[in-house]
Amino acid sequence: MPSDQSRFINPLRLAKARKRVEGSIQLDSLVRLKGILLENTGKLQYSLSFDFDESGVCIVESVIESQLVFECQRCLKPVVIEIHKSSLLGVVNNKDEFEALAKNYEPLQLDEEIISIEELVEDELLLSIPLSPLHSDDKCSGKKDLDRINADAKLQPFAVLATLKKEKD
Repeated sequence: MPSDQSRFINPLRLAKARKRVEGSIQLDSLVRLKGILLENTGKLQYSLSFDFDESGVCIVESVIESQLVFECQRCLKPVVIEIHKSSLLGVVNNKDEFEALAKNYEPLQLDEEIISIEELVEDELLLSIPLSPLHSDDKCSGKKDLDRINADAKLQPFAVLATLKKEKD
């Protein structure tokens, strides 16, 4: 975990110096993940590289890696998901800068000159979480049950017509 002095950074100052910040954060310290993860153990590794592009936009190249434990949405058992997220963030201060931001950048809104590394990294991690965490089909015990249920409930396209015919007679 970064020391107290390095928990907060000034992206513009770091970009002028073309600095890189690396570290790790304990998953149990990330408040917004607590209700999402099945287990809050382990660490998240991050690397943030600061620079300016040719148009003068402050950019942050973010790389985040971790293993997260979720509940499989099919079998309701623990599933480990490997996270490896790379992002290219463009720092913006207002709506005009946001609209002028190149399409290959994700916006990073600066409300103040100094930002929290933890919040920035947690934001990027939340964006990388799958919508519905699942085991692979061959490893999920719920896949067989789901296939059986779906086979039993095969849609008969003309079944509705048969019921209408019976009602008419």
